[in-house]
Amino acid sequence: MKLLYLSYLNSFKGLSREVWWLALVTLINRAGTMVIPFLSLYLTQDRGFSLEDVGTIMSCFGLGSLAGTWLGGKLTDVIGYYKVMVWSLFLTGLLFIWLQMLESFYAICGGIFVLMVIADSFRPATYVAMNAYSKHENKTRSVTLIRLAINLGF
Repeated sequence: MKLLYLSYLNSFKGLSREVWWLALVTLINRAGTMVIPFLSLYLTQDRGFSLEDVGTIMSCFGLGSLAGTWLGGKLTDVIGYYKVMVWSLFLTGLLFIWLQMLESFYAICGGIFVLMVIADSFRPATYVAMNAYSKHENKTRSVTLIRLAINLGF
C-alpha cells in the first residue's frame, strides 16, 4: 500500500508550487460545497419541503453552476483569473452564511442559484491560472491534480 501511495505521489513531482497551492485552494473551495448533497435531506426532513420542491431547488443548483461557469470564463477574460478567484471565494463564503437565513421556496431557489453562479465562476479561473503556472510538459498532470482536488473536495 505504501508503494502504491508513493508511486501516486511521484506522478505529481515536478509541478510548480503555484499549481500545488491552486490545488489546495480548489480542494478547500469544493469542500464547502459538500453541504449540497445534505441540503436535500435538510429541506425535506427539517424544513418540510416536498421531494418535487427539493428537485426544483437542486435544478437551480445545476443551472447556477452552468451559468457560473460561463460567467467565470467571461469575467476571467475581462478582469483576469486572480480577481475572479479571490472574489468568488470571498463572496461564496458570504453567500453560504446568507443562505441559511432564507425561508421561502422561491428565496431558497434564488439563493442556491446565485450561490452556484458565484461559486462556480471559480472553476474557469482555476484552469486559466493553472495554464499560467504550469510548464507545457506538465499541463496534463496539473489538470489531473486540479481535478483530483475538485473531486476530493466534493
